[in-house]
Amino acid sequence: MSFRKAQIVYARRGHDSGRLFCVMDAEEGWVLLADGKERRVERPKRKNAKHVRSAGTFAHPTIEKVKTGQPVGNRELRELLAVIRDEMEV
Repeated sequence: MSFRKAQIVYARRGHDSGRLFCVMDAEEGWVLLADGKERRVERPKRKNAKHVRSAGTFAHPTIEKVKTGQPVGNRELRELLAVIRDEMEV
């Protein structure tokens, strides 16, 4: 599966499995993930694309900022993922 920038994904493998991340960039076979807390925007985690799965599609201003390449803060990213987590639990 190919992933694109600003997509929200779940980690399926590793010590961070089950956690939500935002794809900061996607390379061939790899994704760079950040959650704003453990993996900050400045140092995203490089993870094999086979070890993540899509969490669905979401509309949020922070997602648009990541897509267009505008700077995004760690707090914004944490708030985005919290909103998505809450939407998924309902």
